[in-house]
Amino acid sequence: MKRLLFLLPFLCLGISIHAQNAARADKIAAIKVGYISQRLQLTPEQAEKFWPVHHAYEAELKSARRTFLQKHSDQPGTAGSAESSQYVDDELALQQQVLDIRKKYKDQFLKVISMDQLAALYDAEKDFRKLLLEQLKKKRESR
Repeated sequence: MKRLLFLLPFLCLGISIHAQNAARADKIAAIKVGYISQRLQLTPEQAEKFWPVHHAYEAELKSARRTFLQKHSDQPGTAGSAESSQYVDDELALQQQVLDIRKKYKDQFLKVISMDQLAALYDAEKDFRKLLLEQLKKKRESR
């Protein structure tokens, strides 16, 4: 019982941190939706059909990256040459998976948006990542 009382504050802290991270991720996702919708100039009808496809697309990309990261949780270069070779092979396989996912969803996206909007989507995703990284960098520098 004493152990439980001792661990309770740490458990509460962990839950609090997780909730804050989830809220932050939700906020970033909402900003991203607005950013991409504006950049693609989606009509309400397009947006209604586009976002479910985009969420499925992102889920597949995330799953592929998560699988890679789980397999290679340690830093590259800290292992022997056999492990480094496997890391490089797996990195290339991940890049191929990402390409295959993008090709798969290209046709699905084109059923909802134009080719110009699809090109703008790829640019908007890159630009959003850059903006997000810049904001994180500014936040760290201001501390």
